[in-house]
Amino acid sequence: MSSRSRDFWEGRYRTAAEAGTSLWGDAPNGWIAERVAGLAPGVAVDIGAGEGRNALALARRGWRVIATDFSPAAVEGMRAAGAGLPLEAVEADATTWTAPEPADLAVLCYLQLRPEGLAAAIARAAESLAPGGVLLGIWHDREDVERGLAGTMDPAIRTTPDETRAAAEAAGLVVELSGRRDRETAAGLACDCLLIARRPVDHTG
Repeated sequence: MSSRSRDFWEGRYRTAAEAGTSLWGDAPNGWIAERVAGLAPGVAVDIGAGEGRNALALARRGWRVIATDFSPAAVEGMRAAGAGLPLEAVEADATTWTAPEPADLAVLCYLQLRPEGLAAAIARAAESLAPGGVLLGIWHDREDVERGLAGTMDPAIRTTPDETRAAAEAAGLVVELSGRRDRETAAGLACDCLLIARRPVDHTG
């Protein structure tokens, strides 16, 4: 999801659903899937989940998932695709929504927002985590504009490791990984911004 309007994304998701197609495909993001593989299933939130490819993969692995998006069409699609799975799809704004119960995992996958919106989404994700819970974030990096798949995306809704690290630390998380990776695609080079952060456990009680 990006900071383009709700109507823009609603139109794209509705058109894809009516055509029986998908904007992003069925497979989960590879980097997210690799990071989750070593985790014991628990409660997960997928914030700005779009059509729910990561949320559905988590639910199939035994996670109990709450997936959010601000597009009603996307939420309808997730509910249909997740029938019979431990998946709840919720229409919500990523910058204001917090989970109704503590989560063990929060996923932000290509949630492209302007800096203030992204900081708010990271803060809400941090609030949703239980002590010891992990946030996994992957975004299109601003370096893409100079040397990768710049496309038509506004540079203001791309981010950097410095910005995502600062937002995570401001939200009280301990950053375990902050960096970039280059990724080859059929269309050429892409550059991703990566974040792994954890809500600390309070050992003073």
